[in-house]
Amino acid sequence: MDNIDTSSKNHLSIYYQNCRGIRTKLHTLYMNILSNNYDVIVLTETWLTDDIDNNEFIDQRYVVYRCDRDRSASNKQDGGGVLVAVLRGLRPALFDKVTTANASQSKHLEHILVEIPSANNIKKHLISAAYIPPRSSADVYEKHFDSLQECVINSLIDSFYIIGDYNIPDVIWSPHAPPSLDLNDDTKSTPLTGIGSTFTHSLLLNSIALLNASQYNGVYNENGKILDLFISNQRTIIQPSSDPLVPPDPHHPPFSALVNIPSVSKAMARLPMAKYNFYKADYDLINIKIKNTDWEALLQPLPVDSCLSTFYNTLDEIIKTHTPFSKSRVNGFPVWFSRSLIRTFRDKQKAWTKWKRFGNLIDYEKFSQLRSAFKKKCKQCHVTYLNTVEDSISKNVKHFWTYVSNLKSKPGIPSTMQYLNTKSNDPVTICNMFSSFFQSAFESSSPFLTQWEPPPKYCSRDILISSMSFTEGEISKELKNLDTSKGPGPDGLPPHFLKLTSGSICKPLYIIYNKCMTEGVFPKVWKCANITPVHKSGSRHNVEQYRPISILSTLSKVFERLVHNQVYPILHNVIISEQHGFVKQRSTTTNLLTFTNTLFETVDDGVQMDAVYTDFKKAFDKVDHELLLDKIAFNGIRGNLLRWFSSYILNRSQKVVINGYQSGSVSVTSGVPQGSILGPLLFVIFINDIKECFQNSKFLLYADDLKAYKPVKTIEDCVSFQNDLDKLSAYCVTNKLQLSIPKCHYVSFTKNKNVLHFDYKLCDTALVRVHDLRDLGIQLDSKLHLNIHVENIIKKAYRMYGFVMRSTLDFKRPSTYLYLYKTLIRSQLEYAVPIWNPYYKKYIEEIEKIQDKFLRAMHYTMCPGDK
Repeated sequence: MDNIDTSSKNHLSIYYQNCRGIRTKLHTLYMNILSNNYDVIVLTETWLTDDIDNNEFIDQRYVVYRCDRDRSASNKQDGGGVLVAVLRGLRPALFDKVTTANASQSKHLEHILVEIPSANNIKKHLISAAYIPPRSSADVYEKHFDSLQECVINSLIDSFYIIGDYNIPDVIWSPHAPPSLDLNDDTKSTPLTGIGSTFTHSLLLNSIALLNASQYNGVYNENGKILDLFISNQRTIIQPSSDPLVPPDPHHPPFSALVNIPSVSKAMARLPMAKYNFYKADYDLINIKIKNTDWEALLQPLPVDSCLSTFYNTLDEIIKTHTPFSKSRVNGFPVWFSRSLIRTFRDKQKAWTKWKRFGNLIDYEKFSQLRSAFKKKCKQCHVTYLNTVEDSISKNVKHFWTYVSNLKSKPGIPSTMQYLNTKSNDPVTICNMFSSFFQSAFESSSPFLTQWEPPPKYCSRDILISSMSFTEGEISKELKNLDTSKGPGPDGLPPHFLKLTSGSICKPLYIIYNKCMTEGVFPKVWKCANITPVHKSGSRHNVEQYRPISILSTLSKVFERLVHNQVYPILHNVIISEQHGFVKQRSTTTNLLTFTNTLFETVDDGVQMDAVYTDFKKAFDKVDHELLLDKIAFNGIRGNLLRWFSSYILNRSQKVVINGYQSGSVSVTSGVPQGSILGPLLFVIFINDIKECFQNSKFLLYADDLKAYKPVKTIEDCVSFQNDLDKLSAYCVTNKLQLSIPKCHYVSFTKNKNVLHFDYKLCDTALVRVHDLRDLGIQLDSKLHLNIHVENIIKKAYRMYGFVMRSTLDFKRPSTYLYLYKTLIRSQLEYAVPIWNPYYKKYIEEIEKIQDKFLRAMHYTMCPGDK
């Protein structure tokens, strides 16, 4: 969503409110934030829990930082919590020098420190938000103020704003002088002087003096007290909020602050890009021109790469003639915003910006009028959109999932990122930092020392397939089956265009695809991938906390699908029965059923079952290319098809693309192609010979997720199991795979009192013995008590129930709620239920309570008068 350009006027607007809980006010908060234009929003006593997503109560203009109450540490089940939301254009980040003293007191208070870079990118503006519960000890205040002083004094801080509910009611605050509405007037100021008698009062007042700052909030509550403070080293105007974001608490009147700050740095804007608007193309004329082109004469005489280049150039000329060109714009507005509402929002924003710049009351009155008009339109648009969503559930459910995705979506890449010892806010540098990190997962293409050889009991397999070809009908069918909701790949052709031209474009593709198979070549342009970083966990500002998502050209994926359709039925019989990943009619559930059937029978017979769970380090990225080709040939693929696979695998490249900016292209020296159709099948073939390691024990795979297990009655059984593990370690060396030993562990499943202990090793490192673990989504413990798993899924289902009820407050139809229950809540409870099927009455009742609770809630929603 469009951001306010604060860098031009050096004014920052901050809204503060103690909310006394927002869990039941999420929709109200969301709509009111949309109606206003604050640069920074600080909320205390949010009472939020980690199952409530930021996007449920705040729009995408803001980066949100939260510190929810730690229920276990504080021994309190409710209350607390602080939140800071800052416009993305200000490029906020968590302050990187939070002290140990501050971190250690998390159970006594909630505290967030956020920094905003200044124009020179050297100094920073600091925002501190805190909530200290009533009757907290002086020690809590002392540690908190000491940590704030350390942050401000020992860092390059240009300006700071210390905001929050400090619950010190007995300090008497009085202003130095009447407030001035002119921030640039050096003769007037609005700081308040405090007078207090206790040690805590002295701590507060002395800290303000030490920081050379002032307390500016003079908005008294109904008892004539000030509990919420605004401390800053910059001149500030504080005004009571005439339009609170949520209903105000009489003890904590909300207020807004306008501060005059040294300029903030410019926002990292999205790189302007122009592209074809394929949704407004004239497909009738495009299809006619494609059909009338003599593709045989154009393409047949040329080698593959030249052939494909000619195809793209010719197609681009046709597209250019009949497709409008437009600039790429991502406005970031909620999906239900109409064009009229967007115009009203922007007019409101302009009025707000003008008032901030000049301070004229007439500008604020105009803003207030536009805000009222926006609120009215906003409510109408939201109701209309929800009606459309409900109407579409039985016809096109994608509209509903778009609505859900809009609520649960995550923010994009922060404007400031760090990798190793480098920190940058330059978009191109950030792209290259991601590229370096993702490239570090690859292995060099140097020859491996230990030559792979086929398993000794096998000779080389007979030739199973050596060539293939495709018909125009097969190509057209795959094009018609494309998912038009997907975006374009590096070649810029979206599935929407290819689907609508499938009847005509299948002719040149028929020539190109078959020429590739005949010559045994995969085109270079289709071996280039765009990489999008996706956050996994941890700090969003750390490059190492992201995983890569590879985006390939749609035409190359159609080609792969055609190859997969023909090669998979032939290789299916070669794939070992222990592999349950990427194999038809096998899944995580079949894997678990196979394992648990043996496990339960063994334990019921009074025999101990030892199981070793392994973790391969980036297995899909570590696959050696030459070794993979040897294994493909060993499994019966020869001739032109083997040459095609060699071309497909080798000499690939990738580049990171974020917001239109991109890194340099790097070579992919190992691994199977990520994001591809054939990549998973190739990995399954690569690891297929791992079966030779387990002569004395059994094992199961789900892609690279391996567990080995064996019933053990004597030490000799353990030794034979260890021999298999030694073979696995040797296999990893030969195949250039790496085990993450700290993530590998073993469990001794038994109900016997006397457990047979043995120190299993992998790669000469002792494995840690654990008593419970998560196996493909099922929580197992050594005694085979499934109570932990049942409790976990019940908790997960309740969280999803909470999300459904919060996000569907305005839905009216029973069919909508039933659909949501079946797809989002019941699916959580039914995953792999044959494995953990509860037989204790208490677990059955707990699970059924969820359905009962949902039915009651739906009834009250449909029939509010029955409450």
